[in-house]
Amino acid sequence: MPIAGRKNKDLYRGDSATDVEVPTPDARTPIVAHILYIGGAGRPTPFTSTTEAREVAEQFAGKDGHVWETDPESAKHQGARHIPLKRLLADLKGKGRGECAWDDPWEVARARALAERWSEHLLDWRGV
Repeated sequence: MPIAGRKNKDLYRGDSATDVEVPTPDARTPIVAHILYIGGAGRPTPFTSTTEAREVAEQFAGKDGHVWETDPESAKHQGARHIPLKRLLADLKGKGRGECAWDDPWEVARARALAERWSEHLLDWRGV
């Protein structure tokens, strides 16, 4: 497991063989909706979910999928902005703060719980 707080920590993404998710940079999906998977498979989102834990990515990939590895610096070179778990946990409180603002505090709490459970980090492709 990567060392928390290390700038270039490894991040993993697990995509099943049938559900590879490609971000849509101009999508208007907010962070809470992305984490809660509102809209289901195929919904446009400017975010890519990643995790610090390879075993979590393996679970999402399933037996026939793939696990991808990156790090914040590599993602940045591809045009993505890294939103770390620490920031998500700080902003996913109450009705959410900043980019995590949302009308329903229960959904914000649920998104926070999921982000924490899966050690989620986001790659934000809106700048591409």
